[in-house]
Amino acid sequence: MAATGSARAAMADTDTPASFRAAMRRLASGVALVTTADDAGARYGIAMTALMSLSMDPASLLLAINRDASLCRPLLACRRFGVNILGRADEETCQAFVSAPAGERFVHARWAAHDRIPLLETALARVVCTLDKAEPFGSHMVIRGLVDYVALAPSTDALVYVDGRYGGMTVNA
Repeated sequence: MAATGSARAAMADTDTPASFRAAMRRLASGVALVTTADDAGARYGIAMTALMSLSMDPASLLLAINRDASLCRPLLACRRFGVNILGRADEETCQAFVSAPAGERFVHARWAAHDRIPLLETALARVVCTLDKAEPFGSHMVIRGLVDYVALAPSTDALVYVDGRYGGMTVNA
């Protein structure tokens, strides 16, 4: 059904950046902690929702990382990164991770490593990628990663982020 003229006017917003931000906050997304480590063992990471699977052949992911984020430069330098897909049980870990200063983000949970890349032991899925391509776009760096390693937990009770709040999602049987 087409919107009437007055309905279209009510839906229109002249402040496109603000309305676009509000629109994207309504898109429920899974949450991941994206991590890397340098040769000296320093670990870096951020929480993010701007990621997606790109292809199954070759297995690959696409990330969009703000160029000012603490992870961006180290990830580009290290050329390898981990994607820790969070479950509902990881909400407190995620909140502690995002609220901690960059140097203290890894003290609030149990971490393992695969080829030096930090992986959250409780994540629903842990994926390690090699950076294949990085390209700037606006305020972000678009990262294409080729998948080298995957580990799965038995649960699929995903952590979801929408409109500034966390929730969960369990698939129907």
